[in-house]
Amino acid sequence: MSRTKKKCWSESFGVYGATMRVAEREPGGILYLLWIDKTGKQRKRSLGHRDRVRGRKQARELALRLAKEPVMPAEPKPLNLAEGIAKAFDPNRGMYPVETDHAKLCRRLADEAAMILGPSFTWAELTPGNLQYLIRHLARESENGGGARGVEYGCAALYAIAAWLRQEQFIPVWAALPRRGWKTKLKEEWFALTGSRVEPNRPRHSPEEVSRIFAALPEGDPRLRLLLELAAELRVGQAVKAKRSDLTLDPVGGYGLGRFVIHGAGKKHGETVDLHPELRALVNEVLATGYLAEAEAAHRRGEIQEYHLFPAGKLRKGKASVDQCQVQPLNPTAIRDMFRYVEDVAAVPHQPGRALYGLRRQATDLAPEFEHDSRVLNRLSGHTESTTRERIYQDPKNERVAARAAKARRKMRRHLRTLTESDDRGLTENDQAGAEESSQNPNLSQTYPTPRRNEKAPAAQTQLGLPLTELPR
Repeated sequence: MSRTKKKCWSESFGVYGATMRVAEREPGGILYLLWIDKTGKQRKRSLGHRDRVRGRKQARELALRLAKEPVMPAEPKPLNLAEGIAKAFDPNRGMYPVETDHAKLCRRLADEAAMILGPSFTWAELTPGNLQYLIRHLARESENGGGARGVEYGCAALYAIAAWLRQEQFIPVWAALPRRGWKTKLKEEWFALTGSRVEPNRPRHSPEEVSRIFAALPEGDPRLRLLLELAAELRVGQAVKAKRSDLTLDPVGGYGLGRFVIHGAGKKHGETVDLHPELRALVNEVLATGYLAEAEAAHRRGEIQEYHLFPAGKLRKGKASVDQCQVQPLNPTAIRDMFRYVEDVAAVPHQPGRALYGLRRQATDLAPEFEHDSRVLNRLSGHTESTTRERIYQDPKNERVAARAAKARRKMRRHLRTLTESDDRGLTENDQAGAEESSQNPNLSQTYPTPRRNEKAPAAQTQLGLPLTELPR
């Protein structure tokens, strides 16, 4: 005769998604609570008693608490490099409102790094060690150790994108953080692998070349001439965006002849240029009979309120049309082509990486020859701090400064030799007699002379101002 096995008792409380079940593991045994938490994991807890009435009450209370708890969101899928780059360069929600040359370059360098690290590589995995792997990989593939500056620029682009992704909460706050001094480490790694030192290349024109370039400006495009006359020492890329409202012809400024305003952009602040007599004469010529004559006439008649001072497009018979002056300013490529032509006219050899920045760098070297006030020098070159001008723009191997240092060194050595010779000639007869006396009676107990007994009184007289030669023996 088979014995029927008793079933374990259980009962459920709550609603779907927040159900709490109280049950026995064996008939009449200890009661347990069983439920599924908000993350989908099954949980279990012993009540430590066998009272079913009490167990029902506890299960009902916990079911109500479980229903009121907020639902925990599921862990998001880690963002890989390609997805993060796509978000950062989205034209509507990304980092850049306009697709500039800088944005294009950053996108290209970031995409190249993502291809090397792999399609599944995430931003959380972009640790200093993995970035070091990327640098070493690119160093081994470089030709003759070149391309270090591009690699540094690409790493900086990755970190800039990562900072934006952290700000927008697409990646954790601890992901892709740069290590302190990573640029110095990059240069050390690059030199160790390629044997090529990473040194900044900041070519500049010589003062003679700058003189020939300014002399050749009238034979070039008139827009480039006005641009360089106004802002050769400043950031031409910002000055070229100027409009008519940025040029004031009222009696203001250091000479009372007008003022030209260059607006800043981001970390690159703007600057103000006061017109001097020669510069005001050129501005009057351009506005009256030059390439801006038609636009300026329409502006004075009230037909247009604003126009670009350096409009893009070709000039017809040396003048820009009114409509042309209202479209857009010159682009960097057009400015470079215009400057290349002026260099050819001036018989100045073209050097990659120099162009208009060669003029600005030479200006930072030449300005201290005419002015010593750091505030004036910063205004001339458009810098907020002297350290940036001195550390980055000025030439550390300036030949004029080296020649002046050599002259100063020669003067110092001459001065030191003069002091030595004067000391030799200044040895008096009394000093010589004292030296002979000390040599005849040497004191071997110590290295400095000791006073004799009868010199106690003369010492007091010396304090009264009497000369030593007049003291009695």
